[in-house]
Amino acid sequence: MPLLIPEYLSIDFNTLVTRIKEELQNSATFADYDYEGSNIAVLIELCAYIGELNTYFLNKLAKNTYLETADIYENVNRLARQIGYEPKGVLSARGTATITISGGIEGDEIQIPAWSQMECPDDTYEDETIKYSNTTQYSGTLTSSASTTFNINVRQGEVTTLSGYTGSDLIDNELLLPTGYGYDNDLDDTLPSIEVSVDDVPWERISDFYDSLSALYTEDNVYMFVYDKYNRSKVMFNSGRNVPTSSQNITIKLLESLGINGTVGADAITGIPNNFIYNVTRSEYLTSSTITMSNSAATIGAASSETVSEVRDNALGGMNAQYRNVTGSDYKSSLNARSDVAAALAWGEQEESPSGSTLEYNKVHISLIPTTWSTATVVTSGATWTTDWDSTGIIMVPTSYATAWETEISRYIEPKKMLSTYEQYDVPELIYFSFKFGIRKLRIYTLANIQTDITNKLIYYFRSSNRNFNEEINFMNILEYLLDTTEISPSDEYSNIKGIRNLNIRDIDVSTTVHDLNTDELYPYYTVTSYTGENQLRSIKLGYNQFPMLSSGSVSFTEET
Repeated sequence: MPLLIPEYLSIDFNTLVTRIKEELQNSATFADYDYEGSNIAVLIELCAYIGELNTYFLNKLAKNTYLETADIYENVNRLARQIGYEPKGVLSARGTATITISGGIEGDEIQIPAWSQMECPDDTYEDETIKYSNTTQYSGTLTSSASTTFNINVRQGEVTTLSGYTGSDLIDNELLLPTGYGYDNDLDDTLPSIEVSVDDVPWERISDFYDSLSALYTEDNVYMFVYDKYNRSKVMFNSGRNVPTSSQNITIKLLESLGINGTVGADAITGIPNNFIYNVTRSEYLTSSTITMSNSAATIGAASSETVSEVRDNALGGMNAQYRNVTGSDYKSSLNARSDVAAALAWGEQEESPSGSTLEYNKVHISLIPTTWSTATVVTSGATWTTDWDSTGIIMVPTSYATAWETEISRYIEPKKMLSTYEQYDVPELIYFSFKFGIRKLRIYTLANIQTDITNKLIYYFRSSNRNFNEEINFMNILEYLLDTTEISPSDEYSNIKGIRNLNIRDIDVSTTVHDLNTDELYPYYTVTSYTGENQLRSIKLGYNQFPMLSSGSVSFTEET
């Protein structure tokens, strides 16, 4: 007997109306009844409407039972934590500030207390000056009576101290905090984003209450800082370790982070507060006029809280990899978990040379797009690109990986990689696209506003965190995305898209040669007929180290009647 599978997916309003009528017609009372315009037709439609709602909620419930299909953040967060992945909240930008002290007495001991605040006077967000802080104490000595220069690590955020809590405020060993605090996905560095003290004694932050729990491990004053399913921050304790008692005071220092909006360029962190550097030898603060400070490179590593898709992909990637990088997906998931990596791809000998070149044996190719392009991550230069319609601009050309960053990435993946493999870091090739649109608008909308929303929507579409290496580019899909009013970003609803009566892509230009998608499964599979910007809305395939970008200022429009 074949397996009977309920077809609840097809039980919509019209189907239910038809089924109810057919069922009634099988009875003697309603066999010849004319339902059109009758009172019972209203009852039939009401039952069908309730049935369709039940179908919708049944599908929604079934879909959000499994991590692979869930689309509600609350469920995705909960399911990810069940398999051992902790979703990340807002990540603060970080960088290095160089401080120079003029004068002073050589040999004097100086100190910058932890959680000291500094500012970026020329950078604001929502009319508030962007602030940075050192979250660990700096101690040193004046090396010269003329001037002393040294570096400190800083991260973005306004220092907030939450006090007045005791152990009696804990609910199920948890303390709920307001949102917006820097999460920090690296608990082993020297630049924490949170400090929890119990009776003025700092406790240790860990990622798992049962990690490092053994007969040899004696530290039980620990806590977890998590981003929960309701987008809230929580400090958690565990009864298997130590929990603050009702008489113990809990003090929490955090960074109120702006996430990606808190990133600043070079020479931005220059605002020095009063009483910033303390001269321990002389028991006095240095005069601020003798101190100068600046950052030589842009800050990096900022990110918004993880989206539904990011939580799902990272959780599944971590579960499948079992803390080992074996496949390209394992590498991608591991690298994308870093806050300073916006996109990554890893591929090996079978993709690079399926014919069996011995030069590719055990080699893992890796290409990375950093969150922030700088001399600290990927070094770039500029190049002039003129489109087919004579729009000229400067595009960014990656030239090399920063040695320190490449070394840091290598150390990061070293514990997870196979013993026989080694990495080759391939510099990404940025493929810039330009678009010329033809628009017909509705009369009540302004053309300039529609153009602005189309441009902003394209910018969001081509944001590095939304695109992938080796991507198939389908221009018809891009057009559908632009016209879909339900496709919005976290910060913009693109309301003027509704004013588009007709939208056509009149011309496309690409900064370099890419290729049509090869359906013949030949090697290499993306190098068939070259595509150089012809006006054909066909799919193209990028190479392994090629990454799509939108050329700044090269989206143009023609109003059509």
